[in-house]
Amino acid sequence: MNYPIITQLRYWIACLLLVLIVPGCEDTASNVATPRTITDQILEDDQFSLLRAAIRHADVGDALKGGNITFFAPTNAAFQAAGLTTESSIMTLSKQQVAQTILYHVLGTPLVSTSLPEGLNSVETVNRSVLYVNKTATTTIYINNARVTQPDIRVANGYIHVIDRLLTPTTGSLLTNINTNPNLTFLSAAIRRISASNPTLAGLFSASNTTSPLTLFAPNDDAFKADSRFRTISAIDVADPQVLSNLLQFHAVSGVVFSNQLLTGTIVTMLPNSRLAVTVTNDFITVRGNRNSASAVIRSPDQTATNGVIHIIDQVLMP
Repeated sequence: MNYPIITQLRYWIACLLLVLIVPGCEDTASNVATPRTITDQILEDDQFSLLRAAIRHADVGDALKGGNITFFAPTNAAFQAAGLTTESSIMTLSKQQVAQTILYHVLGTPLVSTSLPEGLNSVETVNRSVLYVNKTATTTIYINNARVTQPDIRVANGYIHVIDRLLTPTTGSLLTNINTNPNLTFLSAAIRRISASNPTLAGLFSASNTTSPLTLFAPNDDAFKADSRFRTISAIDVADPQVLSNLLQFHAVSGVVFSNQLLTGTIVTMLPNSRLAVTVTNDFITVRGNRNSASAVIRSPDQTATNGVIHIIDQVLMP
């Protein structure tokens, strides 16, 4: 006789438990990064596990939570391509070095891909370095030598754009990069030699040039030594300044062109009426001058400066 009453009691107890338990589950779900900041998005996405390790090591997570900012987020594959294949390899770098690298990926304003004008634009990062943003006619977007693979991830404090390369912070002008590179001492001497006779050209490499960025195919020291005209620094110090001026212009291209934007064909140099032949293969990129019997190989590409980019090559190019 009491079974119906017991059944009803069980029914109402079950209903009461559902009322108590289900809202609790909803509260738990809603407490997972709501609203989601850039840091929250990175923490919750497995393709950024190495980026998470870098952010923790550099202690810059809070910098990615405030303001309206843009973050170019390198994937695990991007870190691996840069030689940082594990969390342990990231930990071998200094905290300051990693912090500077991460902050180089951050802009202090929100940036939507659809608002970008076509072509090349330089922008300043939160650590006052320069990034080159290039939107092509096909709407592909490059950030320095990285390609945006997933644009416009909207989060509470801005936007994330996923990129396929780890960006390297700029370290001064073209001239600063040349003068501090132990493999470019001959090129440094050549610029120094023309500075008196052609200060305008020499000035394009210096920090004073903030409006006309260049792409420089920079012959290394071995390349100069293999050229019978320039086998020693002393030979460059007494060389005809006009010859050196022509040579430098032939190695320079107006604008910024990173290695992944070079195409097989020709590219116009700063020397009037002259072009370089470019060949792009899966293994390497080569450039050849008019009178070179063989092509020069780009040995170290994409060294970014505040006023351009350097590709180090293994031959002096002949106009």
